[in-house]
Amino acid sequence: MPRLLSNLTLALLAALAVPAQAAVFYSNDFEASAAGMSGAGFLAGSQGFSAYGFGSQYFRNSSFGNPAASSVLGLSLGSAATAVTLNFDLAAIDSWDGFNCCGPDFFNVKLDGTTIYSKNFDIFGSPSTGPELSNLVYGPNVAVAGWGDQGYKVALSLGNLSAGAHTIEFFASGAGWQGGDDESFAIDNVVVEGDSAGGGQLPEPASLALFSLALLGAGAVRRSRA
Repeated sequence: MPRLLSNLTLALLAALAVPAQAAVFYSNDFEASAAGMSGAGFLAGSQGFSAYGFGSQYFRNSSFGNPAASSVLGLSLGSAATAVTLNFDLAAIDSWDGFNCCGPDFFNVKLDGTTIYSKNFDIFGSPSTGPELSNLVYGPNVAVAGWGDQGYKVALSLGNLSAGAHTIEFFASGAGWQGGDDESFAIDNVVVEGDSAGGGQLPEPASLALFSLALLGAGAVRRSRA
């Protein structure tokens, strides 16, 4: 095979085998703004939670109702993404009642309208556990009222996401959910990351066409010289 043709073939094969690139699609510690968030919720001082990995501000939702109104994170991906994860700090503030007389009190996450996480939190028993949770604080009165409080790091898998718009909703629910200063939650240090599309996939059609034309041109040159 002529050297030019061989080099172009190798370049095309390399383009087909480009590895996926790690990418951060959203990151916010809510110190400056609530950019990307909509729906229920507001920036608030994190009070004592700042001693447990939270910043000086977090994004708090104290909505009433069952389910209560959602805090909504909007994403717009320019290309498909794989192995996407959602990581954030969660403050379960005040009297989350779990399975006692006044519960349940669920914290939930939806991805594009489908519930991907729901857990009943309880300040009167013991910290919640699970492979997705790391306990930061449990029990001390660190927030807005006189009840105990809970803080966790949460790590959730979102799987693969197509290019385009996506929504992630954070909300509370349960027959015992009270909202307001009696029960609320806040999120902080939110990061959505994964692998950007491209690894192991065909290049864009225009790029593929250029490679094909180059290969055909190299073949024509070879024939004309024969």
